[in-house]
Amino acid sequence: MLDGIDLWGLSGPGGLNAVAAIFLGAAVIFLGIGVVLGVVRWAGGRVSSSSNSSQKGLKMVVACVLGGAVLGSIGGAVQWGSSLGTASLMPEAARPGQVVIDRQAPKTTCTSRAVRDFDDEEPMLTHEQRVALANEVSDGGLTVGPGVQIISLKWYPTGTDCSAKNTEAASGTEVEMRIYDTVAVEGAEDQVRKHTVD
Repeated sequence: MLDGIDLWGLSGPGGLNAVAAIFLGAAVIFLGIGVVLGVVRWAGGRVSSSSNSSQKGLKMVVACVLGGAVLGSIGGAVQWGSSLGTASLMPEAARPGQVVIDRQAPKTTCTSRAVRDFDDEEPMLTHEQRVALANEVSDGGLTVGPGVQIISLKWYPTGTDCSAKNTEAASGTEVEMRIYDTVAVEGAEDQVRKHTVD
């Protein structure tokens, strides 16, 4: 929700370098003040012939020079660290990789099913013709026993012809056959049988 919001402009390596520059600038100013105070104390000790004061002033100057050298190396370390990026800090297995999505071609371009309502067709097909068509569409997966009347047949045709004239069902799709079983155990009943084409 807060992605992309950068109120102070400090995100990324540039932001880290800006913060480091502010601290380094302040440190250089304090080091400059320390060197001036050390030189003044050293010079005052030499003028007043106070060896203790001159030694302390000299130590202050040397400490400020060493601090300046350390601060100079910190700037380079910050620049180097900010250029690494997050990927190089991760273990090899956790680093971002290239994702390849291999999509297979669809089995059919038809998005709606072909429908044959045999009782509504003119001329009406015979029982044998309906059984032959059901076997052809389902590739033999839907069988019809004695006393069974096929009412309708639905399937997804393969290829570009999505009409009911295309009797080849796409592999991986389902063929649905609605029947009327007159010899069912509980009496005549309406049933739906389904078969997935290999």
